[in-house]
Amino acid sequence: MSDQSDSAVHFPSSGGIKTSFTEEKREIFPEFDLVLGTDTQVGKTVVSAILLRELASEKRTPAYLKPVLTGGRGEDSGSDPSRCREMSGLSDSPFEWMFEFPDPIDPMTAATRSGVSIDPGVIRRKIRSLALQHALVVEGAGGVLSPFFPGGKGFLSLFAPGELSRCRVHLVSHPHLGCLSQILCALRAMEPFSVSCLHLVHRPVMDEWPLATSLNPETLRNLLPLIPLRLHKSPSS
Repeated sequence: MSDQSDSAVHFPSSGGIKTSFTEEKREIFPEFDLVLGTDTQVGKTVVSAILLRELASEKRTPAYLKPVLTGGRGEDSGSDPSRCREMSGLSDSPFEWMFEFPDPIDPMTAATRSGVSIDPGVIRRKIRSLALQHALVVEGAGGVLSPFFPGGKGFLSLFAPGELSRCRVHLVSHPHLGCLSQILCALRAMEPFSVSCLHLVHRPVMDEWPLATSLNPETLRNLLPLIPLRLHKSPSS
């Protein structure tokens, strides 16, 4: 083993997020792309649009799903589905959402304040149905551990680890100061799941710490040599 691998950060395949499903209930999902973030406003929608364009360029039939939308309505021009449709340029493709809440807060609290219960089974069935018909991109909300369901369970509690063996899990963050700890913590929490790609999206704000921004991508490549890394510019930057 090379010196780089010896010094790299390794995450074992056990521990991490507890799921809601037992081994007996495990079912392999059809192929789809799952986009999760280290936080809110890190570029999940930007990456979702990029993936949709790439799927369309492969002559596949793309679709987008935002299972839970907070802070507005899906029809709003500034909502994630609307922004993703605009950035991808795929006006004829399905851009769907399932639950929408007016408060810009975590899905669990937003649902509670609206008197709504988010049914994990409904989301699972929707993802499976769309993935069987389309090249599907699913965008999460907030960060990897943002509470979605009662008791604070996150979005990944929808799945047992083996269920996503055909899927590509994308982790999105920013390349600026502070990203290293956020990314490593997120990957630690995602130990049972295989991250296919790490995406860093530059935020459309003035960078007060450009040295960290310039060095962080290479630091991450050294720490995580087995995870491909892609750099993106925000459309507003």
